[in-house]
Amino acid sequence: MSNQSIRKYWSSKGELLYTYKLSQLDNPRLLKSTIEYLSQCGFPRQSAPALSFDYWDKETIPTPNQVLGIDLEELENYLMIGNNGSGDPICIDLDLVNQVVYLNHDNYFERVFMNGSVSQLIESIIQYQIFYTSLNPKYENDVFSKRAFSDEEFNELKADFLKIDIYSLNKNSFWDMELEYLLWERENE
Repeated sequence: MSNQSIRKYWSSKGELLYTYKLSQLDNPRLLKSTIEYLSQCGFPRQSAPALSFDYWDKETIPTPNQVLGIDLEELENYLMIGNNGSGDPICIDLDLVNQVVYLNHDNYFERVFMNGSVSQLIESIIQYQIFYTSLNPKYENDVFSKRAFSDEEFNELKADFLKIDIYSLNKNSFWDMELEYLLWERENE
């Protein structure tokens, strides 16, 4: 997806995308593609599945240590861009080619893979939202009013995720667990 398509999608949802100033991205370990995406496109304040993204007014994107007021050496290699629904920091991993991960605070900040890049993350979020709202756009926030989806629809969703990022559905990745939860929800409603 182009940055223009991404902005158009969020605009149609009435969402403002938060971007970063180039001065905030002055880090030699940020890839050019990461800098371009964060300065030109950005993230919405909130999106399904229970993700929130922060806009920092600081000089640079902070580490989880700076945001959480802790001092763990292993967290210095991450830049925090948001949180998941459990309050775990969503971060750019500076050690691993700017992959996007969340750090599970309940498990000693265990690194959990989300996507290979910030642009793949936003494309995955968009794909998830399109699927989720298709379950019943009138009752988007009412879990009891969702229609059941077919195995074929679910397999199409998985295929779409793999087109965006071949690693996004690796075992125990963020998206793998989210899609497993969708299946659990369908079977247990």
